[in-house]
Amino acid sequence: MPTATIIWIVVGVIAAILLGVLIRGWISVYNKFQYWITRAQRKFADVDVVMQERLDNIHALAQIAKKYDIHEYKALKDVIEARSRWKRDVDLNEKVKLATEVENTYLKLQAVLERYPSLKADQMHISLMERAAAVERRLRKTRLQYNRVAQQYNERTRMFPRNVVARVHSFTELDYLEFPGQEVYEPKEIFEDQTPAPI
Repeated sequence: MPTATIIWIVVGVIAAILLGVLIRGWISVYNKFQYWITRAQRKFADVDVVMQERLDNIHALAQIAKKYDIHEYKALKDVIEARSRWKRDVDLNEKVKLATEVENTYLKLQAVLERYPSLKADQMHISLMERAAAVERRLRKTRLQYNRVAQQYNERTRMFPRNVVARVHSFTELDYLEFPGQEVYEPKEIFEDQTPAPI
């Protein structure tokens, strides 16, 4: 067998091995992306359940506000619209945007309700606010879990060579679920400023 033929056979075998390794690596990275996107969807499904409960709670608060003949129509209308939009079947990033809108609607409704002392004393309002506090705690927990998974997924979409696979298969970054009102924490001043008065 001529030397040139042996060289071509060796080159062909090496090329086939390299191609096999490349294809296997590509499939592995693709499957990992599928794993992380599925995990993110599952975590957001937990958020979805809590958000649905929250929307029902917001709707109930809006009904109480109507009972008290509160005419801040815009806030009440926003509640109804947010609830109807949430039920639509949309992609994950769109749901994240809708969740932020629901948060803003909730804050607006809270501001409206704060202006009516008689409403705040209503037993039904008190009961709903207690339930809302429990829902908020669960929402905070599920939101943090979703954001952790979204972060891990997003890191993979940016790192080479995974970003090549991500670009080819249209794996785009996931938006984070952020509720600005839940992050605000102002520590109380324990010690007063004790600078001595000038003599």
